[in-house]
Amino acid sequence: MPIREILVLALESFLANKLRSGLTMLGMIIGVGAVVLLVSIGNGARNYITSEFEGLGTNLISVQPGRTDKKTMGPPVGGAKEKLTLADVDALERQSLNLEAVTGVMFGSASVKVGDRTVNTSLLGSNEQLTVILNIRIQAGEFFSPEVESGRRVVVLGFNVARQLFDEENPIGKLVKINGSEHRVIGVTAKSGQSLGFNMDDLTFVPTRTAMRLFNDDRLFGIRARAKSRVSVDDAVAEITEILTHRHNGEEDFTVLTQYSMLQTMETILGMLTYVLGGIAMISMVVGGIGIMNIMLVSVTERTKEIGIRRAVGARQLDILKQFLAEAIALSLIGGSIGLLGSVSLTYLVYLAAPKFDMRAPVWIMIPAFGISALTGILFGVWPARKAARIETIDALRFE
Repeated sequence: MPIREILVLALESFLANKLRSGLTMLGMIIGVGAVVLLVSIGNGARNYITSEFEGLGTNLISVQPGRTDKKTMGPPVGGAKEKLTLADVDALERQSLNLEAVTGVMFGSASVKVGDRTVNTSLLGSNEQLTVILNIRIQAGEFFSPEVESGRRVVVLGFNVARQLFDEENPIGKLVKINGSEHRVIGVTAKSGQSLGFNMDDLTFVPTRTAMRLFNDDRLFGIRARAKSRVSVDDAVAEITEILTHRHNGEEDFTVLTQYSMLQTMETILGMLTYVLGGIAMISMVVGGIGIMNIMLVSVTERTKEIGIRRAVGARQLDILKQFLAEAIALSLIGGSIGLLGSVSLTYLVYLAAPKFDMRAPVWIMIPAFGISALTGILFGVWPARKAARIETIDALRFE
């Protein structure tokens, strides 16, 4: 039987049972759509986090006290025999050849008060090089200069903190109280927005020594640095490790992490998550395939007499098998095509509404999803087709 005739017969069968054919295809529509959507969501999450990390720079380096596995996202603070100090930061500035900028950081909570207005904020102690390391832009005034590291009581307010305390008034030169201690405002950061769940606009910045005095602590929360280039990151890490190990009496009781290594770890995790989501969605395709098989088995029973007539006028077993298998594959492919088109369109609509979250369906999932829908039709259509082909002509003609 020619392929064209087989396809015409399949189309006639669909038109004769429009509702049943539509409901049968629904399972495959949902299956293919779920695979594409879930993989696209996972891929979009990976794209978003990657872009956020790269926005900060892939040549950032973090040093934390305490020794942990470098494959983790970050070590717990503490557990070091020798604490990280400003002397360590000075040593890195003097001796390292591959660092563009380095700062010791202090981090904690504080209340900032002006008159009857109080803002509870996160306080970050650093030196003037933090703007280079984290790409911080200043909207008004200035950031710290090297002279203020002696511990002067000055402060740079994050954009949101300045708005909450002063509204539209210029805060430069005004006094604010941080945990009850007066500090003069010398700058306000430019609005940067949220990145990786962290909003730089909600921070308050003071010199490192000032933060040490406010928190009554002489150990640094950590050290942050920027290598001169991406290619010099490994050399910079080796230098930091050598310098600090020598200063800590030969003990490597700290952990050096790079932005690039953390990005690789996140990409690995999110990549696995994408594949897991795709695997879970495949279950719905199997369910759709079972639906096709059930409907085809019902169709075989309903069309037993038709099969007998076709056999009586010369149709072979192979012709009957091809006809029913073609119907199963066609149902699967039509449903898969609708599901693929709908899910891809939805991912592009989401991208247009939220460009930062690029979850446009990747090409590498479209072709396999469509191919698997065809394979599902073949696998779940073989049994009904074989059953139809094996019906004896006499039995089929006698069937009521």
